[in-house]
Formats: sequence, C-alpha cells, structure tokens
Amino acid sequence: MRGFGGHWSARGGACLRVAALLVLLLGASGVAAGGLVIEAGDKKQTFERYLEDYERCKARQEFTPERGEYETREEYRRRVEKLRVGCDTFRRYDNAVIRAPVDLDYDADYQRFEFELPDDRRLRINYRRLVVDDFPAFLKELPREQWHIDAPTPRASAYKECTLKTVNPNPKYFSKVEPYRADSWRGCMTYYLPDIEGAGWRREDGTFLINDVTFYAYIPVTEARRLKRDEAKLEFVLTGDMDVPQREFRVRQVILRNHRTDEVLLRIASTASS
Repeated sequence: MRGFGGHWSARGGACLRVAALLVLLLGASGVAAGGLVIEAGDKKQTFERYLEDYERCKARQEFTPERGEYETREEYRRRVEKLRVGCDTFRRYDNAVIRAPVDLDYDADYQRFEFELPDDRRLRINYRRLVVDDFPAFLKELPREQWHIDAPTPRASAYKECTLKTVNPNPKYFSKVEPYRADSWRGCMTYYLPDIEGAGWRREDGTFLINDVTFYAYIPVTEARRLKRDEAKLEFVLTGDMDVPQREFRVRQVILRNHRTDEVLLRIASTASS
C-alpha cells in the first residue's frame, strides 16, 4: 500500500504479510480439519458437506412461504409441495466409498507392518460387520495376562484385539495377517459381572464396543523395502453405507490397494464372498 506521502507504508506492507500468512494457515487447517473425502451418489466431498446438504433439505421441508399476491391457490400449492419433497436421498447412501492414505509402519525384527484402519473425527466409521464378537459368555477367571482388565466394583471392563471375520492377503506381499491391540484401552471391549454364585464372571448382555481395528501383516524385509517405495501409491478403500443424520459409515469391505496399478494387496470383508 502507498502512504499519503506517496511512499510505501511499512505498516501496510506488514498488514499484507500478516494477511497472507493467515490465508495460508487457515487454508492448511481447513485441509487438516476437513476429514476424509467420501464418494456417494454423484458427489465426492467430506462428511460435513453431506451433513449440510441434509440439513438444508430439512430446512426447506419445514419452511412455509407466504402466498404471492398474484399467485393462484393451485400455483401456491404446487410450489409448497416442491419444498416438501422428502430428504431420503440426502439421508442414506448405499455403496459409499472412502479412500484414505496409508502410512507404513514396519518392525524389521518381527518382519511385519502395523496397520490401523482409518478413522474420522466427524463421522463414526463402524467396522462391526468386519469383526467377530468372540468374547466368551462366561469366564472362570479374567485373563489378565492376555487382555487388559479394569476390574472395579461392580463390573470389569475387558479389552482385547479385534478378531477379523474374513481376511485375504495377497501372497505376493503378505504371508499372514493377525490382529493385535495397539494399547491397553484400545481394540474391542465388553463388560463382565461377578457371577451370582461367585464362581466366575458372566458377560454383560448387549455390550460390544470397537475402539479401533489394528492388525499385523507379515512380510520379509526385502519385500517391505520395495513396498515402502510405493507408499505414496497405497490407499485404503472402504465400501459401505452411510447414514448422515446418525453420522455413521457402516463398512462392508476394506481393501488395501495400489491406486496406480489397481493391484489389491489385502482384502478384509464381512463375508467370504465379499
């Protein structure tokens, strides 16, 4: 900017630099805070945009405009009817797809990658269809050496690794896949109550929570190094249905693929035929 005397204003230049910095920071935070991009219907956007579409539709449904002075009763009725069109097309999306980048984390001593399935802060990604609820209904003793047990009175919370239903690793890359729990309070969880007769622990009915889904994929060091070079080409592809007002994406299948070659490295599904 120029000052009143025709010279460049140092203060004005500083303001421009601050403004430019704010634009960069806001732009960066917007990308970081935007969440995963979802492909559903004919749209490709973050969950926040799907939620906005649904809420705008609901607002149109609830809005009753005034009848125009030169509008007939029939014209007014048709105009209101258009506003009352249902919002089902904005409520639920079948065969929705989420694509997420992959960060490779390798343990050379055990020759395995550690993978965690994607999550999103604004949308609950539900992996229930992919996981087996294999907590026993009754235990004589709580397996403290195998699970994480928090056992205050009157019930004990139990955390263990999530058992995947159907896993198909590409033998070109992975020799086997096995679940693990990344931390004490992670994985799958349920509650156990002391048995009435005091002879063990009875599981609380209807409680099964999934905090996250993590697993090991075993691969020799040489092949792991090659895969690391292709890390930028790897992605998780989640397929399922999305319930917008419930803020939930129910996953039916996850594949780990190379999006350049379209090669599938790993498939996790709800059934063997998926």
